[in-house]
Amino acid sequence: MIRPMREITVGVVAPAYVNVPLWVAQERGFLERRGLRAAERICGTTHGVTNALRDGEVDIALTAPEGSIADAVGGGPLRVVAGLTDRPPLTMIALARHHAFDDLRGGRIGTSSLTEGTRHVAERMLAAHGLTYPADYDFALEGSHVERWKALQAGMIDAALQMIPYDDMAVEAGFTSLGPVTEKFALNAVCVRLPAERAVLTPFLRALAEAAEWLGGHVEESAAIAAGRTSIEPRYALRACQVLADGGIIPRDLRSAPGALAAVIGALRSSRLIPLAPSSGAGPDPIAAAVDYSYL
Repeated sequence: MIRPMREITVGVVAPAYVNVPLWVAQERGFLERRGLRAAERICGTTHGVTNALRDGEVDIALTAPEGSIADAVGGGPLRVVAGLTDRPPLTMIALARHHAFDDLRGGRIGTSSLTEGTRHVAERMLAAHGLTYPADYDFALEGSHVERWKALQAGMIDAALQMIPYDDMAVEAGFTSLGPVTEKFALNAVCVRLPAERAVLTPFLRALAEAAEWLGGHVEESAAIAAGRTSIEPRYALRACQVLADGGIIPRDLRSAPGALAAVIGALRSSRLIPLAPSSGAGPDPIAAAVDYSYL
């Protein structure tokens, strides 16, 4: 008897290498063996994915968790059910004329959202080097890392966080690397809208976990899959998958490290997107309200 396939739609920002576990799960049959077939919908921005999830246009979202956390704290139906990135594989790439972070004073920093994802990572990174927003620089909404790369090449922005392997591509093209992100920050997560169908969500998450483990032992094969999805030179794809497999980026059990989630909560509070002090009655504990690992 042929098992019927359940079709689901997964919202993503862009064909980014943080989504390699999804691509592996699709190509290696980890989803199909669990009766699932997943189609990607590229939304272009992190808040675009969050909105698509909230509106029911996608079944599952692989995106920055801030939007779902803020929604849950506010009493909404969005939840974070797994973590995919504990340490963002991002590097601050600047125009060739910039040689240090201080050169970015008065500049424009490309980001995909003003409320989620790279905005918060960039702001924390720049603050560590003495630059504060909005006094020292402006954010420019340019979209995903692919669009930010185009904006850098056109000279429309001074710098932006670039995802692997675009960081390597930029350095080879003569742009300045100001250094990689080194702190833990839950950049990418699996988010859903309640009520979530456990009979679909749990197999999906198990397929992702199996794919992440397979990636660690099959880097070259994973790179071939990724290169096919992104039309990027195989050597760049291989380097990116090596970075993903080296550890510290993808949580093996798909449970974000407490420090990675704490950094997100701190960013949301500093941006006033969630209340500052839940203990004083200003709102619920954001982790308790928004994160539900029971589907794993």
